[in-house]
Amino acid sequence: DCHFHHIRVVAAQWYNSNSNSNRQHIAVPKRKHEKGLTGSRGNRRRAVATIRVAAANKTDSGSYNVGQFCPYCVYSEGYLSALCDERKEYIMARYKTSEENALKNEDLMSKCTAPPIPHKVHAEDDEPSVILHAGPHKTGTTAMQDLIYGLMHKNSTVFSKDNIRVPTYDELPGVFGKEGVGLNLPHCSLKNYKEDGGQMIESMCDRMRNAFPLFVQDAYNKSQNILIVAEDLDRKEIDFKRMRFYLRPYKKLKIVVSYRRLQDWLPSYYNQIVDHYSSIYAKKEESYPSLVEWLEKKYDHFLKAHSIEVARRYSQYDIVESVGIMNMHDIPDLLEYFFCNQLDAKATCQAIKDGAKPSKTNIGIDHDYERLAIAASLGGQIESKKLENPVVLAKAGRQLKEKVSKTNTQLPRICPNRTLLDKILWTEMEYEQTFFPEWYETQGGDEGVHKSFEAAVKKKFCSLDVGKIMGSGLLDSIFK
Repeated sequence: DCHFHHIRVVAAQWYNSNSNSNRQHIAVPKRKHEKGLTGSRGNRRRAVATIRVAAANKTDSGSYNVGQFCPYCVYSEGYLSALCDERKEYIMARYKTSEENALKNEDLMSKCTAPPIPHKVHAEDDEPSVILHAGPHKTGTTAMQDLIYGLMHKNSTVFSKDNIRVPTYDELPGVFGKEGVGLNLPHCSLKNYKEDGGQMIESMCDRMRNAFPLFVQDAYNKSQNILIVAEDLDRKEIDFKRMRFYLRPYKKLKIVVSYRRLQDWLPSYYNQIVDHYSSIYAKKEESYPSLVEWLEKKYDHFLKAHSIEVARRYSQYDIVESVGIMNMHDIPDLLEYFFCNQLDAKATCQAIKDGAKPSKTNIGIDHDYERLAIAASLGGQIESKKLENPVVLAKAGRQLKEKVSKTNTQLPRICPNRTLLDKILWTEMEYEQTFFPEWYETQGGDEGVHKSFEAAVKKKFCSLDVGKIMGSGLLDSIFK
């Protein structure tokens, strides 16, 4: 079973700035405790915060009793299989009838009622759990996935010794393989599949709908805890009721996320996104946004994928027993801590201490000069077709950066507006004062965070002013 530490939610104070950026503390009422959060402070600083929400404040995540209409059951099998929810909607549209009448259709009900799941009955204290490490992106999940599946390949019994089951590709099939197997769960749980940014359409989840429930049922009957690590579990578009359906008959769900400061996470997340779409930008199919443009247009949207917001979102559901937030700034080795402390997985912990480590990580890089190279190609100053190849684009960006550096040319930059920066800073402070108050004070409190944030702004948040650079002719000789 998982062992989570707890941190008491303490009053948070806000930090403000005036229009001239001369910052000062202002007296404001102390922030109330976040509704539903509980915990206790031990004798030493905790690197993990846990959200526990009182049952009265939980949202029903939708259980399906035997004989009840089952929207996620398969109505017809085959290459173009349909789900029961689709069949119900077809009957309503075809016969212009109500949902209530559609559900009385004999054919529908014969195929679309929740089937019984023969399973072992556990005492409450012995009830196994599903542990979902929900990332989010850019918090070390790639390394964790690689470690897990690398260990499984080298030592097939290491996780079974810790009473943990990790699904293989055959047990959780989809478009993602190797260490990315866990991603098939969130992508088959997105409400509108590809329309919500997923990599699979509904029919591509057919194999998963058949194989995964058998895996889950087998693990439950063997009283094993299931572990799935997938950064795309951070997506707000996930249909939680559908995902819970896939995880039946488990009654306990534990979520773990890794906290990374906004000042580090936002630029890193941006770099991953634009890297993913680089060929689209090179083909002129979409405009390549700078970090500044991205933040000003999409900050609120992408904030929902940050660990704290992901944790708050999961904590509202009734099946979720707890949500643990690991502070990666306060943990020297996140992988070791997760298995040794969070999961208390002794065999896996020992394997890590004996030298097991991931063979790959997902360390991001700044793509600003690639954006400049694409702008130059669109202006006809460098050959454009070759830049559609990500390798060629990356090389062009590196060469541009090297040549600019050699000429000591100071290129103009743009930075986010002060109002937005203050908003990000205030949010970061609220997160840390709420969930990691003791660590927050060790970092210098308000003043320390402010100093760290301003340093990050200068180093990471300002972008090349590509429009001004291209219009000024500053780099004409380099392009030639």
